[in-house]
Amino acid sequence: MRRYFAPGTQFAMAVMASLALAVGIIWLATQQPWLGVQLGVGSSGEIIIERVDRGSNVPAQFAGARLISLAPSEGATPDLRAQTALTLEPNDLIEEPDAIGTPELLSRFYARQDQMIMMMRSGPLVLEIERAGLRETIVVSSDAIRPLADLPIKLWLQLFVALTGVVVGAWVVCLRPRDGTAWMFLVAGVGLGMASSAAALYSSRELALSMSAFTTASRINSSGSLTFGIGMVTLFLNYPRRIVPRAVLWLPAAGIGGTIAFIQLNAWPRYVELLQNAIVTVMAILMATIVAQVIVNRRDPRARAMLGWLGLSIGVGAGGFVMTSIIPILLNLPPIIEQSTAFLFFLLIYVGIALGVLRYRLFDLATWSFGILFYGLGAALLLVLDAALIYGLGLDRAPALGVALAAVGVIYLPLREATRRWLRRNRTLPPEVLYQRITEIAHAMSPQQQQDLYNAFWTDLFNPLKLTALPRSSQIVTALQEDGASLTLAPAGCIAGLRLDWAHQGARLFSSEDLARAKALSAMIARSLDQHQEYVEAITTERLRINRDMHDNIGILLLGALHAGAAERKDMLIRQTLSDLREIISNPDQTGLPLTQLVADLRAEIIDHLEAVGIDVRWRDSGLPNAYLIPQISHTLRSFLRESTSNIVRHSSAQAVDIELSSVAEQLTVTVQDDGKGFEASTVRLGNGFKNLAARVEQLGGTFDLSSTPAGTRISICLSVEIMSEIPQTGFAGIQVAE
Repeated sequence: MRRYFAPGTQFAMAVMASLALAVGIIWLATQQPWLGVQLGVGSSGEIIIERVDRGSNVPAQFAGARLISLAPSEGATPDLRAQTALTLEPNDLIEEPDAIGTPELLSRFYARQDQMIMMMRSGPLVLEIERAGLRETIVVSSDAIRPLADLPIKLWLQLFVALTGVVVGAWVVCLRPRDGTAWMFLVAGVGLGMASSAAALYSSRELALSMSAFTTASRINSSGSLTFGIGMVTLFLNYPRRIVPRAVLWLPAAGIGGTIAFIQLNAWPRYVELLQNAIVTVMAILMATIVAQVIVNRRDPRARAMLGWLGLSIGVGAGGFVMTSIIPILLNLPPIIEQSTAFLFFLLIYVGIALGVLRYRLFDLATWSFGILFYGLGAALLLVLDAALIYGLGLDRAPALGVALAAVGVIYLPLREATRRWLRRNRTLPPEVLYQRITEIAHAMSPQQQQDLYNAFWTDLFNPLKLTALPRSSQIVTALQEDGASLTLAPAGCIAGLRLDWAHQGARLFSSEDLARAKALSAMIARSLDQHQEYVEAITTERLRINRDMHDNIGILLLGALHAGAAERKDMLIRQTLSDLREIISNPDQTGLPLTQLVADLRAEIIDHLEAVGIDVRWRDSGLPNAYLIPQISHTLRSFLRESTSNIVRHSSAQAVDIELSSVAEQLTVTVQDDGKGFEASTVRLGNGFKNLAARVEQLGGTFDLSSTPAGTRISICLSVEIMSEIPQTGFAGIQVAE
């Protein structure tokens, strides 16, 4: 049965293996003999004791002296004593021995390294030192083990690069185990780890390494560099789009792998001169492959964004390497950083490619590229100005740095901001235009017009290559899709959701900034639609209220005035109509009344109205509670009695009407019973008056009941009223009465 390891387990194993490799390198570095001095090359090629470390057997007063040669002491083995003193050369301290060039010189370098390490291990050393123009010899012993604290920072930096290369490669493979591109990226990471870890060992040596250790590390370093090339070339033949037949993908491994085998296994370092040519050739092929990918994918925004990570990382990494290592050498100045530290720039390139392979935040690349590019340009400008002021005008370092900072702050930063605004000039709409467009969407007359305005709004804002209406669903949210290739917009009100594909006609992807802007504007549109809908509903509700009140009150009063015989009664009813009309229009939430006062007013009005048309009225309202009616109940009670009596006058042919008001447990019941001809409830359609009354009563939590027989019609309502110990004293229309 085949054992399965989860991606997390595989990644943990890769991390542990990388840490074990790093521990091994550190152990090897500490197993070298240690003099306790830091050596450097002077301006004339002499070897200088730059520093004497604490715990060293070399006297501290020799710091700054010239170290001319070293030789075995009398206590050494006969073979070593027979050797003459070894005069030190600048190449003895070289960081990268591959730069020596010819096989003969490299073999001589390895032999000298081996001779020095044998002298240091054999016993005390005789050092010839020149100090203040005088030469002298001293005998010192080297420690067998180098202290861990003495390991230089360059070793830790290169180990960090090596660990990152392997770990990041393993991480990418664990995330995309079936992606051949990810595996090629891991191959490149392993190559970077081999090159950097081997260089960490020999570039951080105090003085020398044994020939076996040095040659092994050098061969691993050169093999790792070419292995890095295998991974990178194969990766970009297949990423972001395969541009060669599948069989061709094996050519880099075969060709570069054959070159590695030929150089490493054929009497190393006999063909070491081919190494630099091979690396240059591989880099040229890699650059040609990248250019081919750019050309092939020039119309694919997503692929361009993936390649953008490469361009950004190469721009920062290679640009930083050139600025700190190459340009100073061209200006006959010492490099700003050592070559060992320059591995960090290549790590930037590697991590940038990792983000591209993983398609990490492709949609934010344009924003990040802008920021990183301009920060890099700012730093480069600062360095160039500082160097020009120091070496060109002869200013001291502190004033030169101050002037350079001032120039960058006054000139460069405003220019950067102006450039940013210019690049974004076609990506935004002014705030006043946004407000106007959102208002137009919310106030559109029809759903179709709203949708059209909504579509046009987002089209003008992002200029997508394609805009698609989405089916209505609560699952649709405003979010980026497909690495920023699309932006979905959630539905709002009656407006369907949208999908926008390829911003600015495919020129770029949607970014996180676009997403935040879309969410904010979508929320504004949704709020505007809700507020407009609430406004429309409020208007509709108010119109219905006015219509209902006009029917229930004004119509009944005008009908009473129409049937009134006496001019005085007619005038009174018309005045009451005008008063109610004013209250309906200007005071919809009129103050309520005490129950007894309202009943007394209605009794006089209703009895007078019915008797005017010859209908007898029996009114009973004894025992009503000391209650204060809220405006809605007051209005409902008034409308009920007016509508009921109006229907009796118009339709019932009744001779008498019984009206009774009673209260039990804060429930007010009002019943109107006539002796008219009645009607068949199942066949007669009720008018708006009764429908309005029933709806109003139910809204107040009450009940409405209507029944009719040939002997008459009975209508009743039941409403809750508030029993009060003391009724507020109010005047007309709710004006407080002064005591």
